[in-house]
Amino acid sequence: MTNAPQPLLLTVKEVAKLLRIHRPKVYDLIKAGTIDGFKLGSDWRVKRESVEKLIGDIPEDFFPSKTGVKKAASNAGDHVKLAS
Repeated sequence: MTNAPQPLLLTVKEVAKLLRIHRPKVYDLIKAGTIDGFKLGSDWRVKRESVEKLIGDIPEDFFPSKTGVKKAASNAGDHVKLAS
């Protein structure tokens, strides 16, 4: 397995999924200074480093690998038949 570099910035949606909280709570954490976030156009980005200071290292498998995305796309037409 190759170690693809993890992104430096996370979306609010990614942070919410990672912390298992709702997105408005992520904005509260940014406003409180608990995590470092900034507005980029109309979107918010959160520094991965600040989230890792809060919870520790983010697991490598949290971020989809490029090969995993290709595999999922190539299997999109596959159908699963359930046993009756």
